[in-house]
Amino acid sequence: MRWSARLTGAPWRAAPTNGAGTDEGVPSADGVVVPGPRDPTSPTTTAELLDPHKPQNLREVLNRIPAPVAVTYGPLHQLGYANRAYRELFGDRPTGLPAAEALPELGTMGVLPLMDQVIRGGRPRSVKARCILGLTGNRYYNVSCVPLGPGDTTDTPPEGPPAGVLIFAAEVTDQVLAAARLREAERRQREAAVTLQRSLLPQKLDQPADLRVAATYQPGGAEAAVGGDWYDVIAIDGGRTALVIGDVMGRGLRAAAVMGQLRTAVRAYARLDLPPHEVMRLLDGLAMEIDANQIATCTYAVWDPSRRTLTYASAGHLPMLLRCPDGTILRSEEQNGPPLGTGDGLHISHTLRLLPGTTGVLYTDGLVERRDEDIDQGLDLLARTLTGAIGAPEVICARLLRAMGVTSEHDDDVAVLAFQLPAEEAAENPLAELDSAVPEV
Repeated sequence: MRWSARLTGAPWRAAPTNGAGTDEGVPSADGVVVPGPRDPTSPTTTAELLDPHKPQNLREVLNRIPAPVAVTYGPLHQLGYANRAYRELFGDRPTGLPAAEALPELGTMGVLPLMDQVIRGGRPRSVKARCILGLTGNRYYNVSCVPLGPGDTTDTPPEGPPAGVLIFAAEVTDQVLAAARLREAERRQREAAVTLQRSLLPQKLDQPADLRVAATYQPGGAEAAVGGDWYDVIAIDGGRTALVIGDVMGRGLRAAAVMGQLRTAVRAYARLDLPPHEVMRLLDGLAMEIDANQIATCTYAVWDPSRRTLTYASAGHLPMLLRCPDGTILRSEEQNGPPLGTGDGLHISHTLRLLPGTTGVLYTDGLVERRDEDIDQGLDLLARTLTGAIGAPEVICARLLRAMGVTSEHDDDVAVLAFQLPAEEAAENPLAELDSAVPEV
């Protein structure tokens, strides 16, 4: 019967495949003795039988381990032994000296404080992916510090502090480099997605004479993939203006590409002079053709200055917020249709008559949605913030982002579109009301 031991993190070593080994073993390229192939039908000699209860030579066992191992003793961590792999990595180390002098590389890696903790607490400690500048160049290791008892072999924890510490380093250079390559690839992909998305958003918004508009887009932080948020302002016949905001579900280049196609389609449909719910119906069909597994939310609104009305339809998007000249905050009609790409097409147009000086905000879910909060809390906070957000639309967008805690490290994309009616006519029409007309189907 044969037995073997392997410390956590040490790679398995396979027997030579060329058949050159023997039962006694042959040296490998790195000098480690590897057992050769055996005939399972051959008789087992007495010398091969190992008594599991008989103490083995610890130095011999540690010296055969291909991973760096060192053993220290006492509260100053005097070096007692360093195996061959350790010496090959760092060179010969003098025994009997404190680890701070004999093993300076452990101080560089921040392992010495862990060894102190092991002596005080008697519990193993470890650190991950520490860079070691050895004789063969930069390598990365997970380093474990294990307490050594005073010599008893029982399962009962020994009384008093450990007699020493065993330091074991498992190499993870390949994993660390692979992770670094993956992060670099993700960074390049994210930069490409951000560039694509910004190129698909309007570089300059139309500015109607009777409506002030501003918009902002904030991509998610470095750990968040780019989403499919978009906005647009479109001048259409009759001096009217279409205001659009949407959000493609999903992340990455695919979401950005679908967003670009939907935005282009909205601009084309807006010039057909269709009511908002008809535009939503056409977009719903197009979204299914682009990708049946990709859905999006959208609000499409048309401002008519001659009638002073805002007619809009929503496809599963968050409600528009309106601030009246007296500071009252109203939410748009919550009855809306399903998201684009579902194929239902049951969207409804609503009409609002707006007072001069009214301010409106369209936004995506990244502005109000938080993982640890109900979305209604975010909507309530946004409404309170809008109450005190005074100024031009550009100022309002900036204040909303700041008040809602949106930074460059935010975990989701955010798009905000603010519009504002001039207040000059407020004195001429003091009895005008903000109301919801009968829905147009």
